[in-house]
Amino acid sequence: WTRRPPRPLPTLLFSSLLFSSLLFYSILFYSILFFSILLLAQESTGCRVIGGYNCKSNSRPYQAAIVTGDKGNWRIYCGGSLVHPCWVLTAAHCRVCLGKYNLKKVEPMEQCMDIAEAITHPGYNKKKMDKDYMLIRLKPCAIITKAVNVTRLPTSCPSDGQRCTVSGWGTIKSPQNKLPPKMQCANVSIVPYNQCNKAYFGRITSHMLCAGVPQGGIDTCQGDSGGPLVCNGLLEGVVSWGKFVCAQKGNPGVYAKVCCVVPWIQSTIKKRQEQFSG
Repeated sequence: WTRRPPRPLPTLLFSSLLFSSLLFYSILFYSILFFSILLLAQESTGCRVIGGYNCKSNSRPYQAAIVTGDKGNWRIYCGGSLVHPCWVLTAAHCRVCLGKYNLKKVEPMEQCMDIAEAITHPGYNKKKMDKDYMLIRLKPCAIITKAVNVTRLPTSCPSDGQRCTVSGWGTIKSPQNKLPPKMQCANVSIVPYNQCNKAYFGRITSHMLCAGVPQGGIDTCQGDSGGPLVCNGLLEGVVSWGKFVCAQKGNPGVYAKVCCVVPWIQSTIKKRQEQFSG
């Protein structure tokens, strides 16, 4: 099971040896093939949008990009959602630019801030990937514009089958690692709890939800971690984890369920804002 921040995919390293027989080559080939199949069957904690499309510019003003690198040549690390002009909600396993569309260009509407503070949910369990939430305080706060805006928090949890959208700059191929410069969007639906829990052998907790498509081929992936799952204009999920090979049939993406922690989000922001304003 793996989280979904971008990182080099596993590679196999071999010593330089002289092989004297065709039989040994054959054994080596089939051994690598066998273990590669086993590797690809493992679950992963990196996230991505696969099977999606280029988002329309400024169509996701709440989308945050947690990046490294230099302006005009950012490298994606995680995604996030602006829930307050001074605060971004992301995944706890991520460690900010707003108003971005193309990471390889300096864009007139972009706002890039330092991270002043990161607050992980007190119940976060890294091993189980449970309660995978983190709030990031921005310095300076964001300026609300056409390209940068806050998302709305839910007042109830989403229904099974509800249609939602995901977005981010995660890899668009799996298990290969191909990061797009432009933000990708995809349409998915909420998967019933029992169905998803069965697919992941009982690992789905009450603070997780699943979303995908029945036929596979569309999913978040490595690099999309922390990004938004939005249903009817409400932030319902935070990209968290899934299979190592993304977008497999029968294995939807797993998200941290936002409806469970709205009180924590609101109280944390309120308390910290009062401390800094006072």
